[in-house]
Amino acid sequence: MAELEWYKECCENEGIGYYDSFKSQNQKDIDANLRRINLARFWDDIIEMWERHELPSDFKSQNKWVNAGTVYRRLVEPLDIANYYKTYQDSNYLTEGRPNRHKVLERWLEEKDNSRSGRAERPRTRPASLTQDSRFWAYVEEALKDLQYLKQGQHQRLQSLQKFEEDVTMMKNSHSLSSDVFKEGSSFTRWCKEWEDYKEIQSRGCNSP
Repeated sequence: MAELEWYKECCENEGIGYYDSFKSQNQKDIDANLRRINLARFWDDIIEMWERHELPSDFKSQNKWVNAGTVYRRLVEPLDIANYYKTYQDSNYLTEGRPNRHKVLERWLEEKDNSRSGRAERPRTRPASLTQDSRFWAYVEEALKDLQYLKQGQHQRLQSLQKFEEDVTMMKNSHSLSSDVFKEGSSFTRWCKEWEDYKEIQSRGCNSP
């Protein structure tokens, strides 16, 4: 995964988050895509072996594998999301496209965390190096679509947008979003600007005589 960590750093040095860069598919993004595909095969094979009971019974609770799976998921799932929305713009990754490997690796982490339930975690004081919820960019893509539907008069979308805004506030306060999320021109900052503009227009309309 070192190559993808380097790719993420290179994108940030160029002033763009690696999620949005990957959607553009320039040469360095194509190289990253090959790494993404190879890692997907590796983890798919691991999980298939686990499901066939070909690995030790305590495999999924071993710190080495839980930690490796978590880093993989948080680093690479954003690229899976970018690839999905580049291809299927009108579909929902969360309900239709999320690979089983990410669901399984997330469950392994949750089970490990539950086994440590008596231990209090120290709160973060700095932004995470990788966004903690690996599904974050899918939430952003769905929020962008919801906002467009809301502007077209689908007012039932308002509640999901308000919920996303609340969730983002909590993630910011807990420092669980990485710095690339806030890069100027990122999909997230674009949503923020469009959302704030929409609320301002609605506020002016309510206050007009």
